[in-house]
Amino acid sequence: MRVFKSKKDISKFVWQIVIVAIAGLCGGAAFKTFFSSAEIIPAGLSGFAQIIHNLLMQASVNLPTSVIYLLINLLVFSFALKIFGWKFLLLSGIGVGTYTLGMQFCAIPGIFDAVEIDRLLYAIVGGGIYGVTIGLAFRFGGSTGGSDIVGAIINRYYPKIKTGYCILAINVIVITLTALTSGLSTCLYALVVSVISSFTTNLILEGSKRAVAFYIICDKDRQIADAIFKIFKKGVTYLEAKGMYSKQNKSMLLCLIPKESAHEMKRVVKEIDENAFVFSASVVETIEEGNFTKEMSEFKTKIKFASSCLKLNTKYTRKIQKKKIFKKGKKLQFIQTQK
Repeated sequence: MRVFKSKKDISKFVWQIVIVAIAGLCGGAAFKTFFSSAEIIPAGLSGFAQIIHNLLMQASVNLPTSVIYLLINLLVFSFALKIFGWKFLLLSGIGVGTYTLGMQFCAIPGIFDAVEIDRLLYAIVGGGIYGVTIGLAFRFGGSTGGSDIVGAIINRYYPKIKTGYCILAINVIVITLTALTSGLSTCLYALVVSVISSFTTNLILEGSKRAVAFYIICDKDRQIADAIFKIFKKGVTYLEAKGMYSKQNKSMLLCLIPKESAHEMKRVVKEIDENAFVFSASVVETIEEGNFTKEMSEFKTKIKFASSCLKLNTKYTRKIQKKKIFKKGKKLQFIQTQK
C-alpha cells in the first residue's frame, strides 16, 4: 500500500514537518524566555516538568527541565504508539524534539537579559506565543507534546472520560502542585498563562474556519443556487420544507459561506427573491468538509461525476455480468446490464 499517492502529498507532508518543527522551536524559546526567566510555571506537562526540576534542585540534583519534559513525553509516546497513526507520531516527535531544543538553548534576544522582570507581562506575552505555537502544530497535523496526548490516551482506554475533561484535570493537578510548591502568586500566574494560551490556541485552530450556515426558504431555489455556485463557488444542499400554517410546500437551501462574505450573501438572495426567508447560524467547526467549504467548479464537478460513474460501472457491473443465477439447481442466464 502506497503511503503517498502523489508528489503533492509528499511536498505537503514535508511542509507539515517544517511548520511543526518551527512551531516547536518557537514554543520552547517562549518557555525559556518568558517562563523560566520569570519563574512562571505554565499548566500542562511542561509545567509539570518545571515542578519536578524545582523539587530536584532542592535535593541538589540539577536536571534540566527540557530533559525532564523529553523523558515524560517518551513515556507518553510509548502508550500512544497503538492509538495514533504514524504520521501524527512522527510530526509530534519532531515537535517535541524541537520544543525541547528551544527550552534548553533558545531565547529571544534582548528579553531574556532584561534586568527588571514584569511577571504579569511575561505571563501574558509568553502565554500568547505559547498558545500560537501549539495551535500551529495542531493545524499542521502534529503536536509539541503535552496533556492533549495524555487526554486522548485516557479517553481511548476509558471512553466515558472525555478528552477535554482529562486535559482540564491535568491542568488542575499541575496548578495545584504549583500552589503547594511555589506559592499562591506563582499559581495565579500559571492560571493567566493557561487562560491566554487556551484562547490563542483556539483562535489559531478555529479562527480561520469560522463560517456562517445560511438557511434560505424560497420559491426561486434554482436561481439562488446558481448564483451561489457562480459568485461564492460553494456547495448548496436542497431540502424540502412545508409551512405548517400555510400548508404550502417550500424549498429550503442550506449552504456554508465564509464569515466575511455573509453580507454579500444576504444581498444576492434579496436581489433574486425578495420574499425569501433567510436565517443564519455561526459555524465554529466542520468535520469531513465535503463540498460545503470547498470551492466548486462546474467543469471539475462534471469530470468528477463522470469518473465516479465510470468507476462504478467497471467495478460493480462487471461483477454483476459475471454472476450466475441458479434456480432449482439449473443455470438460467447471465444477468445483463444496461450501459
